[in-house]
Amino acid sequence: MSVIKKIFLLFFLVISFSGIAQLRFSEGSLVFQVISSANGVQSKDDTKMIQLSRGGHYRSEIISSLGKTITIYDDKEGLGAILKEYGQQRIMTPMNHAQWDSKNKKKGNVVFIVTNERKKILGYSCKKATASLPDGSTLEVYFAAQLVPENANMELQFEQLQGFVLEYQSTIGSSIIKYVAESLNFDPVPIQKFEIPNSGYRILSFEESVKPKN
Repeated sequence: MSVIKKIFLLFFLVISFSGIAQLRFSEGSLVFQVISSANGVQSKDDTKMIQLSRGGHYRSEIISSLGKTITIYDDKEGLGAILKEYGQQRIMTPMNHAQWDSKNKKKGNVVFIVTNERKKILGYSCKKATASLPDGSTLEVYFAAQLVPENANMELQFEQLQGFVLEYQSTIGSSIIKYVAESLNFDPVPIQKFEIPNSGYRILSFEESVKPKN
């Protein structure tokens, strides 16, 4: 075999194994169970977080017995909204690209330390990473290095980690909130899931939504 052929074969193998090593999550859904506790007492509320992604489209839903909060964002158009449905209240806060960035700017400043600890979640080998935040809270994260989200909006808080987060826990004082992945699938998501409603909600401007509450 000639030297050129050997080089070409080596290059092909490297590319092939790289493709096997990391799987891109471009479309599908991820469901978390959300467990919260304070002063050692765990909440009995059955709360779920559902993340949906389709290319540049993103949607998350946090659903509890009290109601739900839905976040929708289109990365290409730079438009999104936060929908809150609690009791009889249905409130929508529209967002443009600058407002979306403003809402999430603090999440991108987290510095993680990756440890040697490992655990399996949904069949994926996950690495543990930790971080301390300026507000005194701490983060403990498990991420699968073999999975990579195509839509960065899924993991704005974890963008420094080269992988897909399947479990994380935030602790501040005696309060703990933990997200544990229950299911992950790559099934197609209907585009209608990412449409922003035209009616049925009271509009609350972004500026009003971020004002400190008295």
